Amino acid sequence: MNPLRLASMITRVNKTLNFAGQIIPLYMKAKPIINNAKNAMSVAKVFLNNQNNSSKAIEKEPLKNASTNISKTTYQTNRPVFFL
Repeated sequence: MNPLRLASMITRVNKTLNFAGQIIPLYMKAKPIINNAKNAMSVAKVFLNNQNNSSKAIEKEPLKNASTNISKTTYQTNRPVFFL
């Protein structure tokens, strides 16, 4: 075997191993992110389906204390409720 040919083959193998040494840790770090993105998409689909099918029930129930005129209101929605 020609020494120049052997040296070029060793150089190519070395470059390939260096490349694999950089890609494998990158893959190991990106794998959980990709799996979480898949899970997030499935959760988003369920959330959107529930949002389209949700009922908006409003229930008013007066308090037992007769000295105040405050009534309890319950909202069943999938959206945030802001009280100002």
